[in-house]
Amino acid sequence: MKKLFFLASCLVVLGSSPVWAGADDPTVVVVRVIERYNSARLVIDRGSGTPEIIELENGGSEKDASAVAAAYQRAIAKLYAQGYVLQATLSNTSIVPVGLSGGNASTMVFVKAPKP
Repeated sequence: MKKLFFLASCLVVLGSSPVWAGADDPTVVVVRVIERYNSARLVIDRGSGTPEIIELENGGSEKDASAVAAAYQRAIAKLYAQGYVLQATLSNTSIVPVGLSGGNASTMVFVKAPKP
C-alpha cells in the first residue's frame, strides 16, 4: 500500500506544472527625466528601437508645473498598468550640456518580472 501511495505521489509531482526558475530575463524600462528652466523632457527607453520622447514646456508658472506633473503621472501610470514596477532610482544630478543652460536629470528603472 505504501508503494502505491508513493507511486501516486510521484505521478502527481511529475504531472504538475514545473517552476520556471530559468525563465527569460525581466523586461527593463529606463525613464530619464531631464528638467531645465523652461522645459522638461521624459525619455522612455524600452531597449528595442528608438526611445519614446515626451517634450514639455515649463515656463515656471503654476499651470505649467501642473501640466508637467500630470504628464509624469500619465507616463508612470501607463508603465504600472503594463505590469512594470519601480525597481530603482538614480538621484538627481546637475547637468550642463554644451550650449544649453544647466538642469537636473534623474533616472528611474522599471522592471517587469517574467511570468512563471
